[in-house]
Amino acid sequence: TDDSLCGDEERQHHTNINHSNGIGGGGCHHQSITSMGSGSKGGGGGLSTVISARGAPEDTEDTESGGGGSRRGPQWLKCLFLGCFLLIAGISNWAVIAYTHDYVPRQPLPDVVFSLVGEQRWASSLGDACVALCIVLLGGLLVIHKHRTTVLKRVIFCAATLYAMRSITLAATQLPSGYTDNQGRCREQVESKASIFFGRLFEQTIRIGFQSKDQMLCGDLLFSGHTLVMVTCSLAVAYYLPKSIKPLQWLAHLSCFIGMICMIISRTHYTIDVIIAYWLSNMVFRIYHAYCELDMCMERHKSILYSWWPCKIIDWLEEDIVPGRLDNRCSFPWSRWTRRRGSGGRERGGARHNEPVSSDSSSTTCDTTTNTTTNHHQKHVSISSSSTYPLPC
Repeated sequence: TDDSLCGDEERQHHTNINHSNGIGGGGCHHQSITSMGSGSKGGGGGLSTVISARGAPEDTEDTESGGGGSRRGPQWLKCLFLGCFLLIAGISNWAVIAYTHDYVPRQPLPDVVFSLVGEQRWASSLGDACVALCIVLLGGLLVIHKHRTTVLKRVIFCAATLYAMRSITLAATQLPSGYTDNQGRCREQVESKASIFFGRLFEQTIRIGFQSKDQMLCGDLLFSGHTLVMVTCSLAVAYYLPKSIKPLQWLAHLSCFIGMICMIISRTHYTIDVIIAYWLSNMVFRIYHAYCELDMCMERHKSILYSWWPCKIIDWLEEDIVPGRLDNRCSFPWSRWTRRRGSGGRERGGARHNEPVSSDSSSTTCDTTTNTTTNHHQKHVSISSSSTYPLPC
């Protein structure tokens, strides 16, 4: 399969999908921990630990083919929430810039890097290219990753949270641009009117925040949006790349580092803008994933992270994802359609529908019955493959 092209090569003794009839609940993911007894074939009471279903709901094809669509509504609701969150956060940034431009002073502030290096206008274009490269690398990761939908949702939430923070800092403190010729680079300041404000806002929305290098709205500084995007993309690429192509993370890190340097020496941002953006982007990304890596929901709710209100939103977004780190494996989008066609042919040929299902450790387990009275994660501890004890979280 395509998983062999660039998936993690971690070897495990056993992998299974637990379809236990004793568990009431529609669409629950499972983690199975199986302990082999002393009389097992391998001899000598070896312990085999299997963590299965570390993945995203998009791999449970039964839910999409009509085998129980109880998850479809909540998934669409989460996607709608994330889309609206990112859109509102972006528009709020552009609205603040459109309003504060006429109040931002034109005299640049002192900066330690500015005192050592003169303004390098060529570095602005190079910085934009670095931002584009980081986005392209993230896009490539989303194409090849088995759990691309989960990765995309996490990145969108981190970016939207950071842009919401940025709109607050932009509105709270207006810093003058750091260019040597602010009067020439910035647009003329005029009396604030509703028509001018909405015109600027519409222009920024159409351009997705991009501006001309010569006549721009000034004051878009604290903290750096360029750095926000580069750091978030590079962290995601480094975290989610499969092991066999892991060295590509250094391309993202190098592009991010060069881009941050370019933002400063081109005087697009002050040094403090880049530093704060780097710190905040790391904080939001790492807190999100530290919360996700707590192996049980009970542990999440007891963690100090849960007292931070964004983690309550994260808990909702991740409620149908098995706790723990995702298995980073390759799975191209078209391979799923190929599998569907193949499975359709086997069914027409008379394949048995009750055949046992086997999967690798990155597969998700989903009970697609219509009973939705129980909708939570469960861990199963099987001793000698005979007894199963559900540990609800």
